[in-house]
Amino acid sequence: MKITINTRTVFLFPTGLIANRFTAGIIRRKLKKEGVRLTRKQTSIFIKEIRRHKKNYADWNLVEVDCKNGDKIRVKI
Repeated sequence: MKITINTRTVFLFPTGLIANRFTAGIIRRKLKKEGVRLTRKQTSIFIKEIRRHKKNYADWNLVEVDCKNGDKIRVKI
C-alpha cells in the first residue's frame, strides 16, 4: 500500500502486513461497535479480495482526494 500526500510525502506499507486475518478481526470488532455485523468469514473474504485485486491492478487508486486548498492525497493498494 502506498500513501502519497502532495507528491512530497510517501508512506509505503507492505500489503501483507495491512491485509491479513489479524487486521480483519480488528475491522470486524470496530464495525461491530458501529452496529455493522459481519462474520469472520465475510471479513476474511474481503481481505482476500483486496490482496487479489492488488495483484491484478497494481496501479489502481483506492482513495484519491483533491482538497480545495491544493492538497492531494492518494492511496494505492
